[in-house]
Amino acid sequence: MADEIREDQYPPYEKNSLNETNDVSMASLFTLHPWIKDAEKFKLLMDNIPAVVSVYGNPHYIYVNSNFTKILGYTREEARKMNFWDIVHPNDRAMVKDRGLARLRGEFAPTNYEFKAVKKTGEMIWLNPFFSVANLGSENIVTNVSFDITEGKRLKQELQSAHDELELRVKQRTEELSHINQELIYTNQNLQNILNNIAYDVVTVSRSGKFEILKEWFYPKSGMSLVEVKTKLKDLFMRGRIPFVNRMLEENEPFHDKEIKLSTTHCHMSWLASGTPIFNEEGIVKSGVILLRSLNEVHRLVNRFSGFRATFHFNDIITDDHRMRERIKSAQRAALSMSNIIIYGESGTGKELFAQAIHNESPRKEGPFLAVNCGAIPRELIGSELFGYAEGAFTSARKGGNPGKFELADGGSIFLDEIGDLPFEQQAAILRVIQERTLTRVGGNEVISIDVRIICATNKDISLEMQRGNFRQDLYYRLNVINIKIPSLCKRPSDIILLFKHFLKIGAPKFSKIIEKINDDVLECLLNYPWPGNVRELENVVERMLSTISGSTLELDHLPSELKQKQKKMGFIPSGATPPPSDLTVNKARTSSKKTITESEKNEIVRLIEKHNGNISRIASELGISRPTLYKKMRNYSLYSKQV
Repeated sequence: MADEIREDQYPPYEKNSLNETNDVSMASLFTLHPWIKDAEKFKLLMDNIPAVVSVYGNPHYIYVNSNFTKILGYTREEARKMNFWDIVHPNDRAMVKDRGLARLRGEFAPTNYEFKAVKKTGEMIWLNPFFSVANLGSENIVTNVSFDITEGKRLKQELQSAHDELELRVKQRTEELSHINQELIYTNQNLQNILNNIAYDVVTVSRSGKFEILKEWFYPKSGMSLVEVKTKLKDLFMRGRIPFVNRMLEENEPFHDKEIKLSTTHCHMSWLASGTPIFNEEGIVKSGVILLRSLNEVHRLVNRFSGFRATFHFNDIITDDHRMRERIKSAQRAALSMSNIIIYGESGTGKELFAQAIHNESPRKEGPFLAVNCGAIPRELIGSELFGYAEGAFTSARKGGNPGKFELADGGSIFLDEIGDLPFEQQAAILRVIQERTLTRVGGNEVISIDVRIICATNKDISLEMQRGNFRQDLYYRLNVINIKIPSLCKRPSDIILLFKHFLKIGAPKFSKIIEKINDDVLECLLNYPWPGNVRELENVVERMLSTISGSTLELDHLPSELKQKQKKMGFIPSGATPPPSDLTVNKARTSSKKTITESEKNEIVRLIEKHNGNISRIASELGISRPTLYKKMRNYSLYSKQV
């Protein structure tokens, strides 16, 4: 242990002695302060403290340890000449000086804070000081123990900088993700709007056969649950009953317009399907998307553009007859119900016009309207015409089969004209359709559910046909729920002139004619004619008159000759009528005229069949007649062999 330092070895301590003597040894320095008993031990202790230790008085350093010299670069001799604030950075110097002087005066000052110090080399470091103040009689001595926190501050600054940068990046990324999220929401809304507005069901299918319904629109109407649909589809897929879907997933082969059928105890459903494979990032097909559309909807669309629509309404019926008005009221009431209807009337009275008006007044007006002339279809074809046929039903059967009129009319109305001419063997099939609301295609075994309202028309006495054994009694009572009887034109004379002028009004522009006057004898002749062809014949007479007139006045000579001959035979000769030549009898004249008209009409139909390749709708449209009427004329002229 080092010898103790005696007080009498050094001169007495005087105030500010450090300012006057710069070569005072460490041993003599410490002997000036009696609180230090062993200078070597104190020095050894201070030098081993891992901190910058300094002791300053009024206001110079009295003592600095070895870490002071190592870290700040000043020697002890240089330190003793410095004020305690000289090592402080200019930015913090005023604060450190003020607080240090306050301690020397014995005043309160914060004892723990951070400040920047400047090394002898000019490098800046951070110090975290702790202070202790001791009063030695006449003055206060301050001990400062400071830790170098430069590295910590640097790390803190780097950490703060990294934190700020990270925060900035997070903010930027958050903004980017928010923008992307908004775009995804917008895209999703667009896709959802597209899905909601397309008339298809959208289905995805995985390679394992899992079906997901993205959008459904017809299941509630069918009574089939969503789970049931998915289960049935998966069952068909696993059993290979829809091979085009399997090929789509296994061979990347898309498909278009393939038929998918599902049957349950409740109903039967058929769809038209188109599918496309979905590739993942590796280009492998993991799933596919399928668009399904109900075949009933497809049929309605086909009907819409194929002319299977009702065009007439009740306000299209021109009449001034009180009985006809009563029939119209009855038909309007009948339109609101779903009951079957029979319309009685002679040919040409407007039975189909009534049928179309009933359909357009009914809740089914948005559905199809199909007219079938039961008497004009060959007996051997009527089954396939009404009920359709399955694939392979006969030699020339279309691949995939073909729907019949009842199937095409699903959701709407079917008009069976001339129901009294329906073959007896087909009447049972019609009865089953009415009772069961189902049908089976010719040559098929699949039961198809339909929802069709039946409107019939006939010019025969069905009750008499039942007595003769030509019409089934049970079918009659099924059909004859509501019956409407249309009087012939000759029984409503007030309509003759009304309809004649109506047809003139709508027909004259077609022939570029202007009719200013109608002679009275023309009207008299029209009123006295029996009109066996009813309204259709009257319309035909107007058209023939417009095609021959050259002036603006309709005269008796413009009337068809057979019309005038008929009245002469009945004993009525209008004023101004020109009698036929003496060598030509009335019957011969009438027969000759009728034959000429018949031949002309037949030749025209033959020409149009060849022109339109057997398209019945186009032929009927060009002739200005209905499809049932055309069927009847073709049957009368034996022209079925010319159809394509």
